[in-house]
Amino acid sequence: MEKEDNNLFQVNLKGMIALLSEHIYSNPNTFVRELLQNCVDAIKVLRNIDEGYNGRIDVFLNEDGTTVFQDNGIGLKEEEVYRFLTVIGESSKRDTPDADDFIGRFGIGLLSCFVVTNEIKVESQSAMGGQPVCWCGKVDGTYQMTFPDEELAIGSRVILHPKNEWTHLFDYESFKKILTNYGEILPYPIYLHHQGEEELINTPCPIWLNPKVTRKELLDHGAKVFHSSALDVFRIHTESGKVDGVLYVLPFRTQFSVRNSHKVYLKRMLLSEDDCNLLPSWAFFIRCLVNADGLLSTASRESFVSNDLLKDARKEIGIAIKDYLRGLIQNDRPMFNKMLEVHHFHIKAIASEDNEMLRLFMDYLPFETNRGMRSFGNIRSVNNVICYTRNLEDFRQVRRIAGAQGWLVVNAAYTFDETLLKKYVRLNPELTLDEISPSRLLEQFGEVAPNKEYRSFEAKANELLKRFGCICCLKHFTPVDTPVIFVAEEKESTTKSANNPLMAVLGTVNSGKQLPPTLTFNADNEMVQTLLKIQDDNKLFQHVVHILYVQSLLQGKYTVNSEEMELFNHSLCELMTAKMNDFINFLN
Repeated sequence: MEKEDNNLFQVNLKGMIALLSEHIYSNPNTFVRELLQNCVDAIKVLRNIDEGYNGRIDVFLNEDGTTVFQDNGIGLKEEEVYRFLTVIGESSKRDTPDADDFIGRFGIGLLSCFVVTNEIKVESQSAMGGQPVCWCGKVDGTYQMTFPDEELAIGSRVILHPKNEWTHLFDYESFKKILTNYGEILPYPIYLHHQGEEELINTPCPIWLNPKVTRKELLDHGAKVFHSSALDVFRIHTESGKVDGVLYVLPFRTQFSVRNSHKVYLKRMLLSEDDCNLLPSWAFFIRCLVNADGLLSTASRESFVSNDLLKDARKEIGIAIKDYLRGLIQNDRPMFNKMLEVHHFHIKAIASEDNEMLRLFMDYLPFETNRGMRSFGNIRSVNNVICYTRNLEDFRQVRRIAGAQGWLVVNAAYTFDETLLKKYVRLNPELTLDEISPSRLLEQFGEVAPNKEYRSFEAKANELLKRFGCICCLKHFTPVDTPVIFVAEEKESTTKSANNPLMAVLGTVNSGKQLPPTLTFNADNEMVQTLLKIQDDNKLFQHVVHILYVQSLLQGKYTVNSEEMELFNHSLCELMTAKMNDFINFLN
């Protein structure tokens, strides 16, 4: 004989369902995770009573369209059904002595099923005795409780009737993929039943949590999980949050703004394919496959609660990554060189924040110089004075000439480079940092004798290039095969300084030396020496000066405007015409 009890939920269920489906959970698949979670929790309670108890979870895709999640866990008694299923928001886990063993701490999980069904039926038989209970909740907010006469197996069964618009989720292949994704490493076997066949879905002892597995096996498993190879792999363990797993080093460069794919589990249940803020902000070259037993999840169970425990776990993972890199330097230099080649930018990011890492890695980090890419160890072995430019434009102007003067100059225009140089020099007083600018280079050039011929040459050249705002001068410099060098206007102008209130207060408004665009002729170059001799030939002198001016812009990789290009082409044509006329006159 059955008793019947009809009542209303103690909340607005429709509003709760809208909240769940539209705001808390990110996708409709969530119900699979929530039902698996309930199964795991029920089995854990019974195993705490009987350690030898063998729990299992069975999921049925039935011919009549229903889907059943069944466990052989602790089950529910009548008063527990009243308490935990008819009062939404209660949790059957909060008052138990082993509450910390549960993944879920929120009683709203079962309601996620209402996203895909209009009715949830729960059949349960408690291991603690009492009669079986059947609870049926509907999307309109009503529920019905009955007490079947027939015996039920110990445990619980949740029966769903999918909505028409969500039936595609319950197709065998689609459903199997969702079930595997969430439950792949849960500690109890999960069997999927379909058309009379039974299939084991999960691996209760995953390979990546086995401390005896080889590096190659971990690399092969990572390639299977992430559909991408890895450069290397190493294990981690944290005391804070009890995080265990492996970290994979990406085999390609990645940007800080790019989100990598991860697998993060909480008590063996898939939490997210994001890193959930477990990794330090600089660790974008790392992909994680980890399980946390001691962290807390948010209400949606799709991320970790941001608290001190998570912060401490992240700190420990950061230390583990640094220890791994330190170990490579000491024990596996070929792998370190490979990783440095791909990820030196990220290692620079680490070193810029951590003095210990700066001391450890600085000598191995690559920097662009006017003599090609060099490690910092090589750079400082040349000279204790480290010359550098702070922006790319300055570096392009000084690179060739600085080399001819015997200077090794670092291009510190890239992210972190100037910061690293300054921090390292502060930590090593025997080194000196010297900023090089184009004007500094010009100051190193040798002065020419102040005779009439030279003054006339400079005056004529200045007059020709006056309309371009460029001044001309004659100097001695190397290499002698370079006839001219163009240096653009210095960016640190007095106007900029005057607009800076702090600099004005400090009295530095007029301290900067402004250098206008300058074309410097090499007095030791053969072409310039010839030009000095023909300066009385106004047309020829004009054309050669114009050509050398535009040529210097092109060599310095400066933008050449249409007027300058037209000037260049015109001067070339005039020289060719003059040469052709000379040839015709010779024939005649």
